[in-house]
Amino acid sequence: MKNNESLKKVEEFLNYLESQKEKTSEWKISDEIGKFIKEEFNQNPPQILKWEKMAFDFKEDYPEEKSTWETYYGPRFVFPDKKGRIIEYPSIKAITSKVLSYWEKRAKESQHPIFKARYADLVWDFSEKIKGEKAHYSIAQIFIDSVIEIIEKDLCESALDAIKKLKRALTLALVINDKTRIEKLKQTIIGYENRIAEDEKPGLWGFSYELLVKNKKVKLSNNEEKQIIKNLEERFERLLKGNNLWATKCAADDLVDYYWRRGKYEKIKNILLKLEKMTFKVFGEASPLVLTSWLEGLYHTYRQYGLKEEADRVSIQIKELGKKRLNELKKIEAKEGISKEKLEKFVNQLIEGDMKTALKRVAIYYIPKKNKALKQLRYISKTAPFFSFLPKEIIDPEGRVISTIGSIEDDISGNLIFQISQNMLFMVSFLRRTIQALIKKFNLKTESIVDYLYESPVFDEGKKEFFIKGIDAYLKGDFLVALHILIPQIEAVIRNLAEKIGVPVLKPSRAGGFNYRLLDDLLRDENICKVLTEDLCLYLRTLLTDPRGWNLRNNICHGISSFQEFNQYTADRIFHVLLCLALIKEEDK
Repeated sequence: MKNNESLKKVEEFLNYLESQKEKTSEWKISDEIGKFIKEEFNQNPPQILKWEKMAFDFKEDYPEEKSTWETYYGPRFVFPDKKGRIIEYPSIKAITSKVLSYWEKRAKESQHPIFKARYADLVWDFSEKIKGEKAHYSIAQIFIDSVIEIIEKDLCESALDAIKKLKRALTLALVINDKTRIEKLKQTIIGYENRIAEDEKPGLWGFSYELLVKNKKVKLSNNEEKQIIKNLEERFERLLKGNNLWATKCAADDLVDYYWRRGKYEKIKNILLKLEKMTFKVFGEASPLVLTSWLEGLYHTYRQYGLKEEADRVSIQIKELGKKRLNELKKIEAKEGISKEKLEKFVNQLIEGDMKTALKRVAIYYIPKKNKALKQLRYISKTAPFFSFLPKEIIDPEGRVISTIGSIEDDISGNLIFQISQNMLFMVSFLRRTIQALIKKFNLKTESIVDYLYESPVFDEGKKEFFIKGIDAYLKGDFLVALHILIPQIEAVIRNLAEKIGVPVLKPSRAGGFNYRLLDDLLRDENICKVLTEDLCLYLRTLLTDPRGWNLRNNICHGISSFQEFNQYTADRIFHVLLCLALIKEEDK
């Protein structure tokens, strides 16, 4: 009897929820169900109520790169438990054939279109994964019809959510090739954009172009296509008169894409020139940092569409703004003190024992550790989430942007290189003090250092004079000479190692002969990483070949480095690399 009473109570509650006519969302429905569970069942509800809440807790349009389910829907939350295991809620493991049958029944019986749409789409999305067979096409039809009703009755709390539903409905209509519903969706999409569009809010327009014009599977009449493009053109012209550059660029992007597909290149040029003019109008008197950022985007767009002359002109403007940008950058310093006594104790422990033992220990200690840098990034994400989402730009002394690094979530490899680079900067004084102590304790001279290096088989006897000259210059403080000599020889050592372990060092050239593989390419080779270790290869790339790091090899060999960069701390790192390469012995082959 109690069970029947509970089910009746649940039925009455669901009927009440579906009778509501105001705008809502799946999250709101889930919250209402959660409150009902807490108030009426003390967190122990009937099974169907758990299925109801779960239905509205799944996250639609789940990012493909994060999904392990390969479904449209994904978990609302992903978090580690106390034992480090990953917990997902809702979990695909909680979906059974019985759950899908219940959702299908609800999709057919429910009276509220948001409810019907969610039940039907879950059945469509999960049936093949759970049952091993696709849902009947009529389930997709229920979803499509429900979405159209949601739009017509304006039931979505968020317009962006409504647009997402329209995109999903169109996808399913095309999958089942339902021409009647495709046609109805076309009119619904166009009508909805006309209803909600606001020039200053790009997210509320442009989706007719994205979903219909760009989609080759959708057949538009000439009049429909012309009207969509006409709306974009008129919006672009209106926006040019204001100062919302972002909205103007969004309109320009769609128009440029459209005319590129149709080979109307003069139209593209005209649009981009207008955008360039507006860029200077909006930011010409503002910060060079901001102006340069916009011009860089415009430069790449010009290049993308073959407008080389315009791109070259903008690149000159970017270069002229470069030095002005430097004046705006603020210097940030962080001091962390360590007593002289502690530093000396640390260094003395590091160089204990005989010369070879000390050199080996120092080499290993100062190799940056990948796992340590990853822990630092995780800590930043946890303690400073806003900062972790910010992109970073690396700028050279001329104000030129060398590289851009995305958020920690989107660009973990770029942030890893950047973090290791920062850690290396922090350690420069420690490494300097350690090398000074090594030289003093063991009375290191050019000859003894070179002899030590040449105990490793990867140092070529025919190159010995280079190392003698380079190490001698380093010990005498002639860093300009030392770095110019030693950095190319480090590359030669890596090639020598590659040849010894059977890794190809040549690649075909366009002239019909062969070129040497680039250093960065070699340092990514799986077999070389096995010999050098992943940490050392990552260190060498950060120091020598990656623009997000120190990039010494490329900057020096291409004549980009300023005179000030040929300093003690840079030379110390190159000396340390030589000590690391000397760790390779015959048994490592």
